[in-house]
Amino acid sequence: MYQVSGAGNRVIRPKSSTTSEQERREAEDLALRYGALLSEARRISANVIHGAHGRRRRGSGETFWEFRHARDEDPAHTIDWRRSARSDALFVRETEWEAANTIFLWRDSADGMDWRSNPDLPSKQDRAGVLLAALGIALLKGGERCAVPGVSEKPGSGIGATNRICHDILTGTSVADQLVSTDLRSQAHMVLASDFLEGAEVWKTRLLPIQRMGISVILLHIADPAEEEFPYTGHILFAEPGSADQIDLGRAQLVGPKYRERFAAGREEIRQLARRNNWLFFSHRTDQYPAEVFLSLFQGISNGHAP
Repeated sequence: MYQVSGAGNRVIRPKSSTTSEQERREAEDLALRYGALLSEARRISANVIHGAHGRRRRGSGETFWEFRHARDEDPAHTIDWRRSARSDALFVRETEWEAANTIFLWRDSADGMDWRSNPDLPSKQDRAGVLLAALGIALLKGGERCAVPGVSEKPGSGIGATNRICHDILTGTSVADQLVSTDLRSQAHMVLASDFLEGAEVWKTRLLPIQRMGISVILLHIADPAEEEFPYTGHILFAEPGSADQIDLGRAQLVGPKYRERFAAGREEIRQLARRNNWLFFSHRTDQYPAEVFLSLFQGISNGHAP
């Protein structure tokens, strides 16, 4: 979405700068916001009853074991001491099913996601981060393995991994080209949060490797209310974040109907992309309370759609 300036409107965010001073200010701003975002994520996840959510069923691969190196967050009771005694390292034994079923949580870090039409609203990026962090907290407490594509060095499991995974979600920068991670395996699961403004054809191509791997996906469409409603009137200058491109409209209200039609059509195309691949699709606006869509995301995984 373009940031706007003009009569009756304010510029919400300056254009991106590559100067060290701008980067320092952005880092300080993120550090100040991180605690509040994490607290909000914890409050949202606390409303969900934690525990096993029904995905751990017996089936192909569950009786075949494999070993991996233990991680700092692995509880002591998960260590396979017999296997570990044969080397200088500690090993955890897990089933093939458990190894495959990491849930990847990805937040789009494109410039346009760091935008809000009103200072009283969260940016799309912050709201996506809070929802995914809340989801990660709930899943990790339920015994799942989570990771952030392009950010996490390794998947995390158990409550001990909560802070690391939440930090990866809320502060990590991951572009769409990093979606296909070396940790991805067939039958893994992924939740993607984006505004998807690049269009369904771009995302169809982008997600094709994931679709071919048989990974189950939930698409979370995040929108600012102004992106959907286009409330602008009069002379407005639209400037695309991270770009020098600008659109100068003398009477913005005249393009409103056509814009709203195209926005709705673009969202529907993303919905249909999900439907054709038997994925789930949810849409959320940043002026809505986040708990409802969070519960839908959690249930989408818990009920086995991300099988």
